[in-house]
Amino acid sequence: LIEYIKRVKAAVPNIPVGYVDAYYTFVNYPEIVEVCDVIYANCYPFWEYCSIDIAVEYMKKMYELAVSSSQGKPVIISETGWPTKGESYGGAVPSYINAMNYFIQSFTWAKQENILMFYFSSFDEVWKMSQEGEYGAYWGIWDKDGHYKFSQTIKK
Repeated sequence: LIEYIKRVKAAVPNIPVGYVDAYYTFVNYPEIVEVCDVIYANCYPFWEYCSIDIAVEYMKKMYELAVSSSQGKPVIISETGWPTKGESYGGAVPSYINAMNYFIQSFTWAKQENILMFYFSSFDEVWKMSQEGEYGAYWGIWDKDGHYKFSQTIKK
């Protein structure tokens, strides 16, 4: 990986180059941080069995760990989100209400703190069901047919 990053940086010397992975990768592998110009950290409280009640606070801690390991380089939350449907994952419970609350709270925090963040995902990816179960397929703001999932009434 490090050699690939170096190769890309040599090929495009005036373009910042980064790497996307789970936030803890940058804590565990500072040698990756060394060669990057920017850090793209995926922060998913859901996948760490986190209850929605503390999910945004938990995500902030994930981000803070990436920042503390970034060697002063910019950190962007490259993915975060909450599924609308599926089985519970420890204390993490998929639902429309939880997904909407997580979306609003996470973006409110990111805007207040001037943190760049990408939300995952635009559309449900039902093809993932065979590998990740229902909770892997229903992360979208829109369903698989392009219908906005959070219209006038919230479905539980």
